[in-house]
Amino acid sequence: MDPQPPNGPSATRSLWLAIAGLFSLVIALVAGILKSQTGAGLADSALMSGGAFTAAMILCLGVLTAAQGPR
Repeated sequence: MDPQPPNGPSATRSLWLAIAGLFSLVIALVAGILKSQTGAGLADSALMSGGAFTAAMILCLGVLTAAQGPR
């Protein structure tokens, strides 16, 4: 068993995508909790969470793409 992590852009990119997904999940949870605190129903809160997750993930993917630079 090799104790060192794999090198290369694919391993780094996978980690950044996982971080982006977790960050988007946190944003979605916060948005859903805030929406439910206003007295909205479960469906409205879920819809708000889905929109927040999508928006945050698109923003994260855009930032990751821009940070990658030209090939």
